[in-house]
Amino acid sequence: MVATQSITVLHPAAEDPPRKLELAPRLPDLRGATVVLIDNHKKNADVYLEELGRMLREEYGVTKLVNYRKVSQSIPIPADVMDGLASQCDAIVHAVAD
Repeated sequence: MVATQSITVLHPAAEDPPRKLELAPRLPDLRGATVVLIDNHKKNADVYLEELGRMLREEYGVTKLVNYRKVSQSIPIPADVMDGLASQCDAIVHAVAD
């Protein structure tokens, strides 16, 4: 009698269909807005965000900037942290630089 072996082959693709995401509606104006600037921890992201923050204040009337720096460029922002940032602002800029 010959022993038979079975092999299970799994498909590595996600089984759930991707969700269709839409862009958030644009703000009518940035005057008086609170904007969160997220630094992704890559080289020069801080330099870019510093200049962007200056421009947002001086040229677009943003009144408050909140800065957040990710722990690592390869680790996503924890959902509770992102929810907290989103709850205290009108807009979020997530910078990527090299």
